[in-house]
Amino acid sequence: MLYRFRWFMIAFSMVLALVPFAGIIVAALGALVAGCEINDAARNACAAFGFDLGPLLSTLFLTAGLGKITFPVLAAVLMFWAVVESVALLFRR
Repeated sequence: MLYRFRWFMIAFSMVLALVPFAGIIVAALGALVAGCEINDAARNACAAFGFDLGPLLSTLFLTAGLGKITFPVLAAVLMFWAVVESVALLFRR
């Protein structure tokens, strides 16, 4: 049971840290489908399906900035987890 929990926590932390990059993919696909252009500096008007998707696509595209925070935190957590597992392995023997 504890073994499954460990792997679940590792997988969950990896998914949580990589979620901001999914915003870029969603924004790029949405802009491709709607035929719009994404601009970091300003919000472009993007009328599709009767809505203005420009602000939404711009916001989703800018979630990559969170990746600059979450990705190093993921690396630190995984290194700490590796140290904890190594120490636990040494004390088991």
